[in-house]
Amino acid sequence: MLRRLLDGRYQSEELLGRGGMGEVWRGRDLRLDRPVAIKVLTAAGLDEPMAAERFDREARTAARLSHPHIVGVYDVGTEENDSYLVMELVEGRTVSALIADGPLPVDQAVSIAVQACDGIAAAHAVGVVHRDVKPGNLIVTPAGTVKICDFGIARLPRTAGENTLTGPATKLGTSSYMAPEQALGRPVDSRTDLYGLGCTLYAMLAGTPPFAGDPLGVLHQHVNDPPPPLRTRRPDVPVELDALVSELLAKDPADRPAGAGTVRDRLAALLPPVSSPTAAGGGGLRDRSSWRRRRGLLLAVVVVLGGALLALATAALLTPDNGPPAARPTVASTATATRPGAPAVPVTVAPTTPTPRTLTPTTQPPASQAPTPQATSRTPSPSPPADPVVAMRLSIQEQVDTGQLNPDVAKDLHAKVDAIAKELAEDDVDQAQEQIKKLRDKLTDLLRGGKLTAAGYDDLTADVDRIAAELP
Repeated sequence: MLRRLLDGRYQSEELLGRGGMGEVWRGRDLRLDRPVAIKVLTAAGLDEPMAAERFDREARTAARLSHPHIVGVYDVGTEENDSYLVMELVEGRTVSALIADGPLPVDQAVSIAVQACDGIAAAHAVGVVHRDVKPGNLIVTPAGTVKICDFGIARLPRTAGENTLTGPATKLGTSSYMAPEQALGRPVDSRTDLYGLGCTLYAMLAGTPPFAGDPLGVLHQHVNDPPPPLRTRRPDVPVELDALVSELLAKDPADRPAGAGTVRDRLAALLPPVSSPTAAGGGGLRDRSSWRRRRGLLLAVVVVLGGALLALATAALLTPDNGPPAARPTVASTATATRPGAPAVPVTVAPTTPTPRTLTPTTQPPASQAPTPQATSRTPSPSPPADPVVAMRLSIQEQVDTGQLNPDVAKDLHAKVDAIAKELAEDDVDQAQEQIKKLRDKLTDLLRGGKLTAAGYDDLTADVDRIAAELP
């Protein structure tokens, strides 16, 4: 596969990993000039029963899922009897690699699980059950974004004449993270993925999954034995989190939480009000001067709020006794702090876990003027993310959700944000600035080409400005 050209378009460059079914290579789409991951079904994979169908199923399943927390599939093909998938290239480490270094901090584990719930919920919304949720199928980017991969054994909504991977294939998966009903070959549903998530969360916090031993012995434990209480292995785990993990690991699917969205909300409630930009696991912006920045922002807040109050008082004094009252300045619900030459930065912070939200406009009119309300593409939010990279990702998704941005264009923007996050994680300021410039140029091209509204351009550009302002 080294330097092999598939379909005259996809050039393989470097082997990234090898599994039971195939190999994954770093490559490049020469037509669109973008990095990609190429998954090739190997000879060993062809010997596995129904491997070709699983491979095709992964392509069809992931292709119907467009979500920031799911690895996207771009293309599928066959060349010289070799089947291949072309996927989004995600830089980062799997959660299993993170666990290999030891149990994760509680906040980090919860943040990863929250994001995984978002992706799982999106799959469940279109009737897709992953059936193999485990640490090895969760990738954490340098910016801390979690991506779910490998939908090769997913259960799809059944269509007429379609093989549903019955028989021995129903037990496909990893024994350490397999739900009891899956181990017994019984029907699976969305709650099967919640059991896998519970095992994954247990492993992140304890350093190992709830059950250990040979594969058949582990399956027997999943079906018959209660898991060792998490707090006996990790005393600092909050009681609420311990209880949630226990519910996720219930033997009977009916005793598990109702859905991934419910689990996500319960997990998000356990996150602290302020967390580090690197809390999502292995990336984010560097914080060597974070305290100085926070202190400066707090001082700026005092100035801004004081100015706003003074403007309100002045407007009140200038209101005539007869006739309609004069227009009074409005104060945004989220205070912003500015410094010369830099964009306004929201002061309120939130957990770094990407969650659906809206942002306040990132610029404020001078306090001495009486602004007129203007329509924006966002509604004020009291808690934008502290990490501007995360905020940028959510802004892109918001443009998609509101129909202002094509999902395929959004994927390209996410890739450019990934490139920025990678350089920031490596402390390469010059390259980060170069990637930021490329992102600005792309936004300009989208605006000129009519693929991005003026309001959307302003919102996304403001988020780019926030990222640039964080550079040392």
